[in-house]
Amino acid sequence: MLGYTIVVAILAYFLLFSGFFINRDRIPPYWIWFHYLSLVKYPYEGVLQNEFQDPAKCFVRGVQIFDSTPLGTAPESVKLQLLQTISNTLGMEITASTCLTTGTDILQQQGVTDLSKWRCLWVTVAWGFLFRILFYFSLLLGSKNKRR
Repeated sequence: MLGYTIVVAILAYFLLFSGFFINRDRIPPYWIWFHYLSLVKYPYEGVLQNEFQDPAKCFVRGVQIFDSTPLGTAPESVKLQLLQTISNTLGMEITASTCLTTGTDILQQQGVTDLSKWRCLWVTVAWGFLFRILFYFSLLLGSKNKRR
């Protein structure tokens, strides 16, 4: 029963520090080692890179920037006026079709810049082999049913 408690606690830390809930940039320096030991980090980052690696793909254009805000229900004309005001303030042209967020931007926001998706795959496979070996030795040394 104690084993279940320990496993749940460790998996909770793996999930917390994998980058899914807390970015690597926001993890305190004294906990960063747990981020790199997390079993969830490498598959998660590999999936993110596979999905968002294309820099030509646009995920947010012009007026879509207001969709998840209280201005999301505003009329299209109001959103276009806001974009024009933002354009004038920033000194650049932002239209309804201007790409504002690319896949590369999303990866940088999530702090996924260390390894490529293929290296993440190899690290995940290596973790799997390590646990297979550890499981084999635990059965070899701790098994009560020994053959004679």
